[in-house]
Amino acid sequence: PQLGFKGIGDAIFRDGDVITGSNCIIDRETGKVTLESGKIYLRGAVRKVEKEEFVIPLSTTVRIGVYYVESTITELEDENLRDPAIGTRNYQEVGAARLKISTIWGYQAEGLSPRFSEGEFYPIYNIENGVLIEHSPPPQANIVTTALARYDKEANGSYVVNGLEVMFLQKEEGEGGKKIFVINEGKAHVDGYEIELPHSIRISFDEDPDIKAVESEPHTFQPNSQRVMELKVNDFPISEIKKVDITIQKTITITHGSYSGAIDPIPDSAVLEIIQAKQGNVIYENSVDYKLNAGNVDWSLPGKEPAPGSSYQITYRCRTHVSPEDISEEGCKVKGAVDNSLVLIDYTWKMPRFDLITIDSKGVVRRIKGIAHPWRPSMPRAPSGQLLLCYIHQTWKNGEGVKIVNNAIHAVPMNELEAMKKGINDLYALVAEERLRSDANSREPTTKKGVFVDSFFDDDMRDQGISQSAAIVNKELILPIDVTIADIDGGEKTYLLPYELEPVLEQLLQTKGEKINPYQAFDPVPAQITLNKNIDHWTEVTTNWKSPVTRVFNVKETTELLSSTSYEAEFMREAVQDFEIEGFEPNERLKEIKFDGMSIQPTA
Repeated sequence: PQLGFKGIGDAIFRDGDVITGSNCIIDRETGKVTLESGKIYLRGAVRKVEKEEFVIPLSTTVRIGVYYVESTITELEDENLRDPAIGTRNYQEVGAARLKISTIWGYQAEGLSPRFSEGEFYPIYNIENGVLIEHSPPPQANIVTTALARYDKEANGSYVVNGLEVMFLQKEEGEGGKKIFVINEGKAHVDGYEIELPHSIRISFDEDPDIKAVESEPHTFQPNSQRVMELKVNDFPISEIKKVDITIQKTITITHGSYSGAIDPIPDSAVLEIIQAKQGNVIYENSVDYKLNAGNVDWSLPGKEPAPGSSYQITYRCRTHVSPEDISEEGCKVKGAVDNSLVLIDYTWKMPRFDLITIDSKGVVRRIKGIAHPWRPSMPRAPSGQLLLCYIHQTWKNGEGVKIVNNAIHAVPMNELEAMKKGINDLYALVAEERLRSDANSREPTTKKGVFVDSFFDDDMRDQGISQSAAIVNKELILPIDVTIADIDGGEKTYLLPYELEPVLEQLLQTKGEKINPYQAFDPVPAQITLNKNIDHWTEVTTNWKSPVTRVFNVKETTELLSSTSYEAEFMREAVQDFEIEGFEPNERLKEIKFDGMSIQPTA
């Protein structure tokens, strides 16, 4: 019977499945783990585990589970295993031993020796860098779950239900610091199995770029006023500068050999040329008095030479290695070289790369590295059994942030599918209409038997380089209608209907006035001038195509504002302004009229 129950249990549960309780609580600051008491299925039976607390490492992968330990209890450990029947022949005889089964919480850390050495370990929880990756609910029938997973995988594949967006958080300080990413909480189906993250988790990956070596990259030494050149390499960011080879110019004193025609060695290797050789005020001529031979000064030529054993100075140029200064990701600073000379640099740089972040059916997050390339890195594909969450464009440049594109496959709700279906139907209608128009145009070719033909659909076949005076309206070529704009707001002329004046109110009497002060014994009242500003409106019309004007004129009169722009005009046209002058006698002669300091001549 016990084997029968075990068979039934194994068909429904797996070893390590949580039945009740057994929650895992992690303190990310200290690594302290608290495991509650509960019941776990192990070896055909539901077994009870007690509450436990311990500390786990936070910088690696840790699996927390239950250790299954079997031990034998005999009469030596338990006196109650002897026969307690007094007065019988079997009194205090040894009875059967007992099998004791213990289940205790424990863990195994990657790269570390196990804390417990006895018993079989059954993992339940998976911890990545102090974060609980997967928390499985109480199990159901495995046969049913497997069937549903197979159906979901075959019908829909792997997809994200909600959440699980990936964001870049920060990079750890120091050389070789890891890049830390955050995956938001959410739910996904991977190969039919449901993966749920109840809270966001942090994951970190090593910064391990692919390195490419560059040898003898040429540059021309062009220093600044401080005789220092800021050298920028062709490919960056730089991983390491191996060597900088420059041309320098030196002047040294050499002691001539003990005989005429001797060869004097130069202490530097890779000598390119000798600029000058002199002794006192005597300057020796190259290729006449001496020559450069295998990096030495050869005086075997029949010209002049210093006395044997005497000292002379030479100025020469040679190649040498220097240590770069102020190394950055784009280059370094170089000094001491000859102007416009060749600078060769050997370095390694970090090639760009595309990486993927995936999750599998167990909730394990992985990074899939792509193939790096100097200018065209290839995009990797997610392996089978893993769901793609995002891809990362690794440029390795300090000034650029990590580029993340969340391109996971999402489950599409039915309402979105219906809206998509409606949009596709509308798109088909537009495409059909465009095809009809294209078909009509294609049936009327531009050239028939060497004769130019225009179907007069529109102005597409006309020469836009010259002004077109004819108009195409309703597939007909007709004479255009010139539009004349009447500027009724100009103020110079008033447009009215024909009319005749009729008196409506008349005053035939008048009132006579008498001067109160006929001698004008006071200062005259100053004249008052009122400027009635005239707002000038005018329209500038530029017409290149006559067809739209004629087409609108024939159909109806419309006003359509396509755009409006306001700006200050550079020049204004001449306009009439009205002035009202008061305080002068009738027929009094005005000596001068000025406006803004300029003399003007009134028209009326």
